[in-house]
Amino acid sequence: MSESTKQFASARMPYIWLVLAVAALYAISHNFGALILHRLAEIEESPAAPVLAALSLFALCSFAGNYATRDTPLPSFVVSIALGVAGHELFAPIVQNPLALASLVTGSAAVILFGGGLEMPLRDFLRLLVKIVLLAVPGVLITGFALSSVVGGLGTALGYALAPGVVIVLGAVLASTDPAAIIPVLENVNFKRRATKDLVVAESALNDVVGALLTTVFLGLPLAGMTVAAAYTALNTPETFTFLGTQAGYGLVFGIAGLGFLWLLSRVKKTLTTHYGADQIYFLSTPLIAFAGATAFGGSGFLAAFIAGLLFKTEGHMVAIERFFYQMVDGIAKPVIFLLVGALVDVNSLIAYAPIGIATALIFMFVLRPAMVFAMLGIFTLFPNSPRGLSVRELLFISFVRETGAIPAVLLVTAVSRMVGPVNGLVEIGMWVILLTLVIAPPLTPFVARRLGVAE
Repeated sequence: MSESTKQFASARMPYIWLVLAVAALYAISHNFGALILHRLAEIEESPAAPVLAALSLFALCSFAGNYATRDTPLPSFVVSIALGVAGHELFAPIVQNPLALASLVTGSAAVILFGGGLEMPLRDFLRLLVKIVLLAVPGVLITGFALSSVVGGLGTALGYALAPGVVIVLGAVLASTDPAAIIPVLENVNFKRRATKDLVVAESALNDVVGALLTTVFLGLPLAGMTVAAAYTALNTPETFTFLGTQAGYGLVFGIAGLGFLWLLSRVKKTLTTHYGADQIYFLSTPLIAFAGATAFGGSGFLAAFIAGLLFKTEGHMVAIERFFYQMVDGIAKPVIFLLVGALVDVNSLIAYAPIGIATALIFMFVLRPAMVFAMLGIFTLFPNSPRGLSVRELLFISFVRETGAIPAVLLVTAVSRMVGPVNGLVEIGMWVILLTLVIAPPLTPFVARRLGVAE
């Protein structure tokens, strides 16, 4: 066998392992899943056996996803979604348990948003604040409205009977980008101006919070029979502003409280050379404490978790603790969310909604996203040579970055658990958008950056 043939075969092996892993899990789950769960449920000494088995499957799928994708441009969480779909029956003990499902998904989301805050230096965030806010606030509203309008129009044109609530919520859920997907993609890209990278990362960190708030507001409205325009008009009421003020106020308060917890740990570790496992658990629990505190008072737990991470600056003596935190995020929090989103979907339903799901994703990526970016930031192209200006090429690159990931996936699960009435198409269309943005954008992002001349 020639050297070139060996290299070609070696390059194909990760994809072969991916296909085999997904196919094997699907075969076991589809043919024997019900029997396995029935046998586990019959164990009188361990009534929690089915749930424990599902949790163990999380670990196996996380391991398989991370190792199978390490030599490929595919993010591991794309494989997690595929494995979740394949293991649909085996994940039933958690998916069909609302409390377990909500706890796992919400806790994982809080930890991921906290990590997004940690990734963004506060000084850089403040320097780009105007641009970030334009993309993350009016930008999310415009994106959500436009996407809902597209879904509604496509549904009518393609003959899908989508409930008004599904159409409205889909736009809000999918309006934000995902730092968990974007940051790894940009790590090895050498940008000519660091501000381009910082803007994309900072936008993704903040618009996740805004998308979560928008979804929360919509889930509190009587969406049945509402049009998209009526739903967004309903945002302009004193009740909505009071609600958002409460969410933001307590979110900020408990985010600062989370900073206090982290500051205390930092001071303790600065005077002690001994390391304990309790240090890592304390650090990991901080976003959960901030989330729970804000939520208890009617605030935004997601905002509290993000603020705590954004305000905290990791010093040298905390590096090992922070490294453990990111390992937990990559190994547990992200896979749990994407596996559960995949497990919520039936394969046949996913195929049935393929035409509208694929069309929505492509229009979203290549029409709606560029239109929103140029509408919000186009004025900065008038000052291309200014440190605060942007070139058209930079705007084109920002337009291409449209990964939709962990928090939108969390919001999909949350919406399913809270919406009253039919939700047909909600998860399926949302899944197609998440999948295609994660499959298309990440592998091409470095190439696009170099082609546009914003990176070397």
